[in-house]
Amino acid sequence: MTTPTLPPFHQKIFSHAKSATPAKGVSLAKNNPWRLYPDSVGASRPLRDPSAFTLIELLAVITIIGILAGLTLGAAGAVRRHGATSTAKAEIAALQAACERYFADNAAYPTTNSMPDPSSSQDVDPNLAKYKSSSGALFTALFGANQYNLPPASKRYFEPKPAMVETNRGAPNYLKDPWNGAYGYNSDGTNAPLIWSTANKTNASGTNQWITSWPKM
Repeated sequence: MTTPTLPPFHQKIFSHAKSATPAKGVSLAKNNPWRLYPDSVGASRPLRDPSAFTLIELLAVITIIGILAGLTLGAAGAVRRHGATSTAKAEIAALQAACERYFADNAAYPTTNSMPDPSSSQDVDPNLAKYKSSSGALFTALFGANQYNLPPASKRYFEPKPAMVETNRGAPNYLKDPWNGAYGYNSDGTNAPLIWSTANKTNASGTNQWITSWPKM
């Protein structure tokens, strides 16, 4: 008994593919991304290149990237602000300690004729001349020279980092906070000095955000 020869599996299943007729003007070339292929009912329809994106997909991706970028930049800004605040607190504490060493040797704290008053609503801008004048007097007294690039002419009580000194103003140089504003300094020579940073706040409504050497209520 002779066993009948069966057609190959793929020929049996997809034999209808051979009869599919492409739409007018559509090429069946192998590299054509819109070549036809048979669907489940035997008709033919365009095949979209799976590597292409629709407009909606692109807009969704762009939106997600924008949201992630906003979150990242916001977090980076918060980290920078926190770092600047920590730096200012450490510098103010170091200046306080240097003033105490100065007082131990001289029986007086550094002082000058023009100083900002932290209790005055007018003295809230670190760009005021009195801020720079008093900060310059503090720098000169603690550094032992009125310019950062000069050797000390007297005992040095404080060694600031270059980023902490404003040298473009001329003599005397003055001490500046991480926001590039002059440190506030006020002392009559007898009472412990008040040292503060306005933390980049230049109006009276921002005084509660100052970083100070005294406890805030």
